[in-house]
Amino acid sequence: MHLKLIVPCFLGILLCVFCVSTAAQAKETEDIETITIEKAIELALNNHGNIKLLETKIKALSSQHKNIQDELNELDNIHNPTISLLPTNPEYFLHQHPDFNQLAEEEKEVIGQLIGTQILINTTLNQLLEGQEVIRNQELQEKIKVQREELNNAAKVIDANQSKNYIGIEKTREAIKQYISQKYISLLLLDAEIKQLKKELSYIHSDIEDLWIMAEHGLTSNKDVEKKEREIKKLNQQLDEKVRAFHFYLEELKLEVGLPYNRMLQLQSIDKEINRLPIMELESKMYKMFNVRELEEDILLAEKNYTSAESSKTNLKDYYYQTWQVAKYEKDNLVKELKVKIKKFYFEQEEMFLQMNNLQETKASLIADKKDLQIQYSAGVITSAELERIDRDIQRIESEINIYKFNYYILSEKYTQALNGYFM
Repeated sequence: MHLKLIVPCFLGILLCVFCVSTAAQAKETEDIETITIEKAIELALNNHGNIKLLETKIKALSSQHKNIQDELNELDNIHNPTISLLPTNPEYFLHQHPDFNQLAEEEKEVIGQLIGTQILINTTLNQLLEGQEVIRNQELQEKIKVQREELNNAAKVIDANQSKNYIGIEKTREAIKQYISQKYISLLLLDAEIKQLKKELSYIHSDIEDLWIMAEHGLTSNKDVEKKEREIKKLNQQLDEKVRAFHFYLEELKLEVGLPYNRMLQLQSIDKEINRLPIMELESKMYKMFNVRELEEDILLAEKNYTSAESSKTNLKDYYYQTWQVAKYEKDNLVKELKVKIKKFYFEQEEMFLQMNNLQETKASLIADKKDLQIQYSAGVITSAELERIDRDIQRIESEINIYKFNYYILSEKYTQALNGYFM
């Protein structure tokens, strides 16, 4: 009777445990984010604040430019003020004496003399007022001219800054691409190095077991065993350092691409064909490099300032000319530096391919040696340990080739960004 009650309860408990376990596994799977290098770059571009900052600056400069245009329009609408001149028309004064015609001739003559004198005074005063007005109008026009010049210069600076900010957005985007791709590939490289260290530790652990057996039979000394133990300690230290570095940079990448801190990040490996990059093609792209384009904006601004400056302002004109020449020299020097970088890039690639070819040749030689050793092993001439040693050497060479592949991927990403204008 009790058994009938216990069995359903036990089955119910098992079912609950299974459901909880399944739910936990599902939750763990949900918390793992597997991304490709392309996805990492896309997430970083969407998450990066520098691009938003530059876009906001462009909007601010655009508003500032519109404000300057409004001020220029206001200056155009300023007109010379009109002045009220004193009356000089005899009829004006005669209207003040409505009974003039009824007066005696002597009185008419006196009034006429008074009117003539007043007209003469008013004419003189009007000339003075008109002279003062001319001076005021000249001063006003000079002020308007200075303000217009200042506003136009400010507009030119804003245009240059706006163009440089547009270049800055492109530059920042390519810088982010390069930074994230290099970090992504460096993490894959670290992971490959960690795996190789674990392999080396497994090899030494296998060797040390053999050495203990040989030491028991007096075929080797304890010093050989101690030497291997020191190697294990050293490799473990290296492994710990690389594992810590891997987790630190992985967490850093997670933040940079905008993933939650509690989300586990898994990187998908890269596997693309390795070919020589036509690096000399970069020379044709030099003048499209962001740093060169930024200097060209400075050159353009300096040239505009020089050509628009008045000839009479010799010191200012000379200053603008010198600024223009400095910007041109800076551009020429930058182009020379880029040419040196391109050559260095070329030699770096050539050295990499030379090392990879050497490793491939060594691997081919080891594989050929292994075939000979397999024949000798089948004939009982050598031991399995000797055959295992050559397998280890082949594996190590393959690991080195793999590491060079990651270095090639980093170089390839730099090359792509350089073609897009970002060459640092």
